[in-house]
Amino acid sequence: MSKRYYGLPSLTTLAVFEASARHLSFKQAAAELNVTPGAVSHQIKALETEIGTVLFKRVHRGVELTEAGGELYAVLASSFSQTASVLEKIGSGSDSPTITIGTSTAVASLWLMPRIGRLWQAHPELRINHRVSDRLFDLDRSDVDLVVRYGNGNWEGETAVELFTDTVGPVCSPEFARTHTVRNRPDLLTLPLLQLEAVDTGWMSWREWFALGGVDVQRIGGPKFNNYSIALQAAEEGAGVVLGWTRLISSYLSTGRLVQFGDLCIPAPGAFYLTWNSRKTPDAPVALVRDWLVEAA
Repeated sequence: MSKRYYGLPSLTTLAVFEASARHLSFKQAAAELNVTPGAVSHQIKALETEIGTVLFKRVHRGVELTEAGGELYAVLASSFSQTASVLEKIGSGSDSPTITIGTSTAVASLWLMPRIGRLWQAHPELRINHRVSDRLFDLDRSDVDLVVRYGNGNWEGETAVELFTDTVGPVCSPEFARTHTVRNRPDLLTLPLLQLEAVDTGWMSWREWFALGGVDVQRIGGPKFNNYSIALQAAEEGAGVVLGWTRLISSYLSTGRLVQFGDLCIPAPGAFYLTWNSRKTPDAPVALVRDWLVEAA
């Protein structure tokens, strides 16, 4: 394998390595690059042979970076991200700093977008891009500067700062609440429960909510949705009861579009966090947006 002017290995092998290190999976890297896992493994082996060191440790559930691999990935992730930002600026013909925020569709529509307008007004010099997806895989990209996530605050390779906690409980339309009665959690099992089958497995299911409340359930009846906003709309139309994240759906509750159904809310076991790549030091525009979002929360 011949080296280029800067003494680097083939850029193809470096790109394959960066994708594999980001996903910690040859299979997922292959899917992103539209090649076979065997081709990814071949490129990684070629790179390891050329530089004379092992970059990955093969483990039961995939691969892990060696110390050398971690050092190389930190440099490549930062370099690729900066290159992407420069190319975007060149392509847009603008010198304005560009920051990309990633989050799920529910958090984007219910929490981020109602607030982000104030940031645009306060800092018109910034270009804020949004990557909205319910596939966490889509948000773990080098061109995403900040991500709003729900969980326990511990994501490998990510620095996290807590934005807010929430409580979760049944909500429904005012009319549904007037025509149905619920005294305790088991009473809910007789009603249509709107279920969210989210791609992002961090969202709480009805089964998990009942378990946290000390109720063991075998079967839950009710329509299923793969989008939280649509499930909320169905509840608003009187189709049944949906799990409401009190802070996320505050606009629904404050306007009376939905009401809490009984006094049954429980604290969510996790929290919402703002995260960024631990291997990258946020530049001034990213740090500005990060601090603004923390303050807004």
